[in-house]
Amino acid sequence: MRVATYSTTCIMTLGICLALGAMGDLSAMAQSPVPPLQEESPATSSDGEDQLNQLLFEAEANNPGLKAAYHKWQAALQRVPQVTSLMDPKLTFTEYLQNNVETRTGAQDFQLGVMQMFPYPGKLSLRGEAAVAEARALEQDLVKQRLEVRREVKDAFYEYYYLEQSIRITSENLELLKHFERVATARYEVNRAGNRDVIKAQVELGELENELRTLVDFRQPVQARLNAALNRPMSADIPPPAEIDLRDVELQSDRVLELAYQTNPELKSIDATIRKKQAEVDLAKKDYFPDFNVGVNWINTNSRIDANVPGNGDDVLMGSVQFNLPIYRDRLAAGVREAEHGVQEQRSRKSEAENQLAVDLQTALYKLRDAKRQIDLYSDILIPKAKQSVTVTQTAYSAEEAAFLDLVDTERVLLNFQNSYYRSVANYGQSLATIEAKVGQSVVSGESARMEIPSVETGGVGE
Repeated sequence: MRVATYSTTCIMTLGICLALGAMGDLSAMAQSPVPPLQEESPATSSDGEDQLNQLLFEAEANNPGLKAAYHKWQAALQRVPQVTSLMDPKLTFTEYLQNNVETRTGAQDFQLGVMQMFPYPGKLSLRGEAAVAEARALEQDLVKQRLEVRREVKDAFYEYYYLEQSIRITSENLELLKHFERVATARYEVNRAGNRDVIKAQVELGELENELRTLVDFRQPVQARLNAALNRPMSADIPPPAEIDLRDVELQSDRVLELAYQTNPELKSIDATIRKKQAEVDLAKKDYFPDFNVGVNWINTNSRIDANVPGNGDDVLMGSVQFNLPIYRDRLAAGVREAEHGVQEQRSRKSEAENQLAVDLQTALYKLRDAKRQIDLYSDILIPKAKQSVTVTQTAYSAEEAAFLDLVDTERVLLNFQNSYYRSVANYGQSLATIEAKVGQSVVSGESARMEIPSVETGGVGE
């Protein structure tokens, strides 16, 4: 047998160099650093902050939705080496089943062939760019999912805090109302008040006890929200937060929006998808050029025994090149237009996402500012005045200068103010969590002071 001819060697070398040279350094694109799931140990400051950090740490480690997003991203990364690789070569074996082919140099009884398909130069690299961009989009989806899990944990945590404080102050107001009932009963027994005061007190007690039972019963669904985020059993008990740690921040809408447009993971994901679609446009344009197959065939030739001719028994080695003919231009043009519409779709999606992001952030910033105003108003003015009103009204009632209904009304106003205060505290934390989820990073600087959240007590009122 003889080695391949010079022309066959040139065909093989040309095909391999064109295809492999066009692939580019896609491995570096696919292996650039990307952030893994959060695995840092939670920091500790106050008891409330420590408890929240522990919950966030557990949620990032165990949340099933976050794990699903992580594996989806990892799966997309594995597509890069697949789409940038050449297809498997084809090996053929041909044997003459009846009579061998007789030639001058001997009978040919079988042949072996191998053929490799090479896409037009640049196609493999564009497929790789599209796959890398898709992985980048899913990476940002993972970041978005992580931020959403953190927001959900914080939102449920602050709601749990509000619920526990509402239970506490409702219980304290229930004891205060029981004290009023005893006063009304004592006045009735000495004929200083009518029975209607006692009945009114008992009706109010019944309503307040019902509110308390409703609040206590609401613990289960609030705990279920946290357990779902932590991937715990729904019945798992979570200690109620005794306190929370909030930072007093002053956020300017324009700066927050400017930062969000740069760091929001949803916008980054759409940007990566636009790059993917643009690579698909370039790839569709490459379909106007042919792919080609390079092959080599070896034919086994037996030596003649009846004659000694030149080249007697020499095997035959042949090279071949095949091209597809991209002649159906309407189909190819439709493919390009389809890819271009995909780019425009994603650009429109980005504009829509930016508009919705602005709306969501403006709403959250308003709620943050409003919650801060409400906290200051209730803690500094309204609640102290309401407590004073209860005390003054009770004194006036004891001196028969005020009706029992006035006393009950002042107690109800105090309870509403206290509930509104803790509702505002929870709203502040929830709004801040929403802003950070939309921005894509913390907006609280190390210089932000801790917000003072004084505990509102009912004890001592009316005594």
